[in-house]
Amino acid sequence: MVVPVTGEAKIVIEQASVYYSFGVINGDEPVKIPAVPNISEVLLNERHLSKSALRALDVLDFFADRQSPARATDVAHALGLGPSTADQLLKTLVSRAYLIFDVRQKRYHPSPRLLRFSGFIDKAYYGGHRLQTLMQTLVDATHLSVSVSTPFGRLMQLVDVLNPPDTAYDGAPGHLFSLFNSAAGNALLADWPIRTVRALIAQSEDQLGPLVADPDKFCRHLNEIRSHGHAFGGLSMEVEKCSLAVALPEAGFGTELSLSLRGPIKWMKENRWRLAAMLEETVSAVLTPAAEHSTPVEQKPFQVLKA
Repeated sequence: MVVPVTGEAKIVIEQASVYYSFGVINGDEPVKIPAVPNISEVLLNERHLSKSALRALDVLDFFADRQSPARATDVAHALGLGPSTADQLLKTLVSRAYLIFDVRQKRYHPSPRLLRFSGFIDKAYYGGHRLQTLMQTLVDATHLSVSVSTPFGRLMQLVDVLNPPDTAYDGAPGHLFSLFNSAAGNALLADWPIRTVRALIAQSEDQLGPLVADPDKFCRHLNEIRSHGHAFGGLSMEVEKCSLAVALPEAGFGTELSLSLRGPIKWMKENRWRLAAMLEETVSAVLTPAAEHSTPVEQKPFQVLKA
């Protein structure tokens, strides 16, 4: 059942972004649609979250991106924090041995304690750092943004994104977007039981509008995705971009993931089938258990058209 949107929730939704949906359920031309009015979006709004916890996680993300020790001033500058706030966060993480402080060089770096998390998590997501390898391989081969998303109720949540140099993605990890209006969501829906899909359609007038009254039309759209092996189109804050997405093999914990390539609509249209074939081959080569002992996949780089 759809949760009614009232009070503070309604305010959050009215201030939310507008998206452009292209080639999914709205035909071949980009259509402007509002952000999904779903209570899940409100529950994950930062006003309802612990700011101190978010900042601590931002510090760990900073070190993951930096890949080297850093001074407190480096952390403060990168995260836009005041010196005292950065110092407090770093000392807190040191106190629980998530970071190590080098007294001589006055630098912080991650501690071996985090290896417990990395080994456990990597094993759950195909092992051998395959998911990261897959994303980097695709970025190198296509010069497109590569993202991984997972279902969150009747929404999708962006889990990770990797961009080529000098390219930004219109969303950060944690960002929520439509299940029905996105290529990432459609790629997963195509693999779900038809009964489950029809039940979701009946609950999703906020995303589908009048299409709720014609579930067969959307189910035919999913049949096309199954026959093609990928979803094409998608949801974007930039009208000139779209995505090509596939469902990944089920990961640990029963997690469902979709992987998307994002780029300019014109170029994506022209190279759709070439991209789809390369994506299918690369996913199979990198994520299958035999890939650990096989020769690395070599792909001829694509030449991205400049907007």
